[in-house]
Amino acid sequence: MADIIESSKKKGNPLMTKFKEAVGNINSICKEHIISPLTITLGDEFQGVARNAFGAVKILLDFEYHILRSKSPFKLRYIIYEGEIETKINRSSSHQMLGPGLTQARKGLSELKSTKDRFRILLKDQLLSDKLNYGFFVFQGIVDRWTVAQRKVVIELLHNPDYREVAKLVKKDPTVIWRRKRSLLIDEYFSIRKLILLLVNPKLKWS
Repeated sequence: MADIIESSKKKGNPLMTKFKEAVGNINSICKEHIISPLTITLGDEFQGVARNAFGAVKILLDFEYHILRSKSPFKLRYIIYEGEIETKINRSSSHQMLGPGLTQARKGLSELKSTKDRFRILLKDQLLSDKLNYGFFVFQGIVDRWTVAQRKVVIELLHNPDYREVAKLVKKDPTVIWRRKRSLLIDEYFSIRKLILLLVNPKLKWS
């Protein structure tokens, strides 16, 4: 589950257009990891059912990347909760399902609102949950420091880590972009993203 942070302070129509677009794109990009698609439930919130913990984490990371790439005007807080769904899983929409897993996920998302954290992982494996939560704490510390003004360079560096090529695209001196890459912690971003995925799937192969 996830919801938009401070949605009441943003313009409704542009916000919902971008939110619906993001949910639709992630359902398409991550369909192999999804049993029941991400579905907007309360206007500024979505829920869905992933095939496993790796799939849920991959969806979350891809959603964050999509928000950045699409210049979406919002941030989300997320919870991944491993629990039981008692009713038949709806494979076309994440509506009309009941169970303690969904109830506890919604409770956890609500509790997250009283903190500054945007990510909470609650799996049956407590040690793995703790490791992932520490990983996402570092991940948030990196991505939330990027300002709107820095986004153009960030997006280009995430798409192409070669600072020389990025310098040509943004028409800046290569030395300036090299310094930006270091100050924006681009290499650290890639490292913590890989580490989070490796924590939940140690057999993952990297090209």
